[in-house]
Amino acid sequence: DLGEEARRGWGLGHTCAQPTAAAAKAAMSGGHLSKEFFELVKSIGESRSKQEEDKIILVEIAILKQHLSSPNISARKMKEYMIRAVYAEMLGHDASFAYIHAVKLTHEKNLFAKRIGYLTCNLFLHKDHELMLLLINTMQRDLQSANHLEVCAALTSVCRLVNLEMIPAISPIVMKLLAHPQESVRKKAVIAVSKFFKLTPDTVLDQKEQIRKVLCDPEPSVMGASLHALYEMAKAHPSSNKDLVPSFVSILKQITEHRLPRDFDYHRMPAPWLQVKLLSILGILGTADQSASEHMYEILQECMRRADSGVNVGYAIIYECVKCITKIYPDHGLLEQAASNISRFISSENHNLRYLGVTGLAQIVQVNPTYAAEHQMVVVDCLEDPDETLKRKTLDLLFRMTNPQNVTVVADKLTFHLRTSVDAHLRGELVQKITSLAERFAPNNEWYVETMNTVFELGGELVPPDMAYNLMRLVAEGTGEDESADNAFRAFAVNTYLKLLEKPTLSDILVQVIAWVLGEYAKLATVDGYTIEDIADLLAECMDRPFEDLSTRGYLVTALMKLIGQQNLQSSSVEKMIRSYRSSRLTDLQQRCYEFEQLRQSSALMRKVLPYDASCEDIAVDKNLTFLDSFVSRKLSEGAKTYQSASERASRAAEANSAGQPRYEPESKPTLNFTPYEAPTKAPVVPPPPPDGSSGGGGDAGYSGGGQSGEAQKGFNVAGPRKWGPSGYNNPGGSRPEPPPPVQEKPPPAPDASASMAVTFQPKPSATAAKAPEPPAMSEKQRMAAALFGGIGGNAGASVAPTASASAASSYSAQAARKPAAQAPAPAAAAPPVPVEKAPAAAAAASGGVDLLDFDLLGTGSDSAPSQAATRASAAPAQANDDMLLLDMDGLGGAHAAPAATAPPVQQHILGPMQATTQQVGSMWGQLPCERRVQMMTSIGNCQDMMVRLQNSMNVSPVEIIGMEGIAAGRVLPGSDPCFLHGKLAPPRLEILVKCRDPGVAQSVADLCQRSLA
Repeated sequence: DLGEEARRGWGLGHTCAQPTAAAAKAAMSGGHLSKEFFELVKSIGESRSKQEEDKIILVEIAILKQHLSSPNISARKMKEYMIRAVYAEMLGHDASFAYIHAVKLTHEKNLFAKRIGYLTCNLFLHKDHELMLLLINTMQRDLQSANHLEVCAALTSVCRLVNLEMIPAISPIVMKLLAHPQESVRKKAVIAVSKFFKLTPDTVLDQKEQIRKVLCDPEPSVMGASLHALYEMAKAHPSSNKDLVPSFVSILKQITEHRLPRDFDYHRMPAPWLQVKLLSILGILGTADQSASEHMYEILQECMRRADSGVNVGYAIIYECVKCITKIYPDHGLLEQAASNISRFISSENHNLRYLGVTGLAQIVQVNPTYAAEHQMVVVDCLEDPDETLKRKTLDLLFRMTNPQNVTVVADKLTFHLRTSVDAHLRGELVQKITSLAERFAPNNEWYVETMNTVFELGGELVPPDMAYNLMRLVAEGTGEDESADNAFRAFAVNTYLKLLEKPTLSDILVQVIAWVLGEYAKLATVDGYTIEDIADLLAECMDRPFEDLSTRGYLVTALMKLIGQQNLQSSSVEKMIRSYRSSRLTDLQQRCYEFEQLRQSSALMRKVLPYDASCEDIAVDKNLTFLDSFVSRKLSEGAKTYQSASERASRAAEANSAGQPRYEPESKPTLNFTPYEAPTKAPVVPPPPPDGSSGGGGDAGYSGGGQSGEAQKGFNVAGPRKWGPSGYNNPGGSRPEPPPPVQEKPPPAPDASASMAVTFQPKPSATAAKAPEPPAMSEKQRMAAALFGGIGGNAGASVAPTASASAASSYSAQAARKPAAQAPAPAAAAPPVPVEKAPAAAAAASGGVDLLDFDLLGTGSDSAPSQAATRASAAPAQANDDMLLLDMDGLGGAHAAPAATAPPVQQHILGPMQATTQQVGSMWGQLPCERRVQMMTSIGNCQDMMVRLQNSMNVSPVEIIGMEGIAAGRVLPGSDPCFLHGKLAPPRLEILVKCRDPGVAQSVADLCQRSLA
């Protein structure tokens, strides 16, 4: 077309080279466009304001409406009009008058017009547009056309515009196109199938075998397109696609060996996009499956080696390999290679590579946090980097590697960025991270309260309401073990909130928490200069502050109601405030004020309705309503009819029908009223009630006018005390607990997953050994790194020993954290990073009393005095424990020591029993991120036997049995993290679903279930 127009403009007498030059000049000057379109583009480009641009487009829309209303428009002109209409829509104006013309173009027999019609329909319409009804028949006809260009145009629209109603009519045709002779048609058909799966998976799963055959298509582009559909299927149903792992591995191997055409290379990297998609699929299929993962180990190692070519796309493949390695069943060699590659990224001066390294390191620390220890200084540098994206990823890395020893430092860092950041999205993420860390690793209740108060104060509008509820519940319940300690904690909370209330501006959610705590426990306040009357006056003054949440003032009124009722106070400021808000436009607040005035008239009733510290008490409900017996008896004696239940009324109606009597219908059955309305009459004038509402029915009318607020019960109904403190396999810090009785011997801690199978204990030097040289003085940045990486073993450098030994820390529980005397140890200081060295085989006691508490399990280089028993112990080779069930997948535990030769074997349990109700399991089920599913053949015949077998072999507590399904609950030892098991029995098949926080624990429990129940 351009050449033809150029020849018309330049004449036919030019040489062969002249039309090409003319065409180029015409294209640059807009000679191939109409004058109107050229002027439109030129004027919009020269416009200097949005208003001027809008005027031009409005004029253009008027011109288009005029042109499209004329008959017999040529295909060439219609194409230009459609493009001009698209131009108007792109600039934010309505061009819906052109939609029907785009649909008409799809009906044309001319291929050029048809393709323009499909293209503009893709841009104009959406899948639920009303004009889609006019496209279905055309799509069906074009999909069956002999011209593959028409089929391709229709398939493009199918991928863009298909909806649920169209799939039954179109999917059979598209499935047939998977075997079309043209590769372009097959490729677009596979993409359409992927779209179908996202809308209705069942439609595609019925043709799963046909889609799998596309993976063997001789055309690489068609095979690559099928990976998207197979990826979605693997993500939705991984177990049914695991048999494709050898095929995916074979394809990836052929790609890395350059067996695809050179057209698929990018910067001399063979088909990198296909490699990335294949690695994503393998990561899904290899999760928690050792046999499937073993097929991948070799190709993943080869893929990382070949991708290390120094180009960006190669780095992308390496990162995808790292993600895959961290998802599949762990392999020590692959983890080492992945950590080595990530080490190069994070140490690079290029910000993009450093970002990639921090992101990859965050993936690796999920499997073993010790790999992050050697990069502690780089992580600190990234925290101070001006690049915001790098800083955010580093904060995410810190969140993932938090443990009970460094939680205070990490929380302080996150809080600092919450205080300084103005990005709403980042602030929301920080609030979620801080609250999650506070709930999982809080060293004590006081720290938890202070941390949550800071979060409420800085990001109150971003905090979900259940966080405030959890905090109030903790204050109400305490530990449930020591009443004096609970009262001391409540007094601490009251004093803290009383000081906070003096600040002029507070977030709504923080004011609500303060109001509830002071309303319940204000009499525990010990702040100098504050009496109960002063606290009530302070709460009354807060009512005049500006609040965004309309319910906040309701919290304050309820708190004042509790204080006045419990302490029988007389406060003129409170009564004045109640009178002023009695006429509030907010119905809920108005009703609370009226209730306050009514209850105030009877102090005894007020104390009974609002007792002290009764939020955790169960409310007794009389389901039989016995308090109405006297009323019912009186009405029956007056001649009222006896109440009949629905079944009694139905039986009475059936008896009447069988006896031929008129059908019995209850008198209260609602019917349509056909009686015409009466003529309106003037209503009598009712005198208004007195202003104070104290005489006659005026007060009652004013009270009931507010309506019932429908407010839910504010009390707490709990089934057990809330436990806060360390969780998971991380070695918690804290005060050393009381030693157990001699007969209850503690099993040694689990070995580290990141170390080799032969890692053993190293006893500390004897008391007579020479003192080690003191480490050099650390800089501020090194001290920060030591604090952030506290509790992470490996090559974190020499550090000061914590207050409790590693073995004592491993037996630390949430109950110890709840005691006021139990304080979290200060973060351990670390020297600059040192190269990784393999520890030699450690000596263990051959006989007699070696005190395991004196061994340095965390590798922290403690300089505390060793026990005398350890100095007397003779050296003996340590036995490595190869049982994967004992591996500490978090990598925070110490190595596993071999028992003494004369010691009897001790059974190692992963889980301990945990008492829980079905409701508690349901509330916590969605909060556990890791899930493992095991299917097996079993000889168990009923669900009761299954639960008994689970209880005996897994050391868990049964929760409930429903039919052929059962739920059991356990806690991950040595902490208190929950782990739930759901069994579904269909003899001879058994399916076990494991839910917990840690992926390593989930896999270990799943493997043990496989061995114990099969």
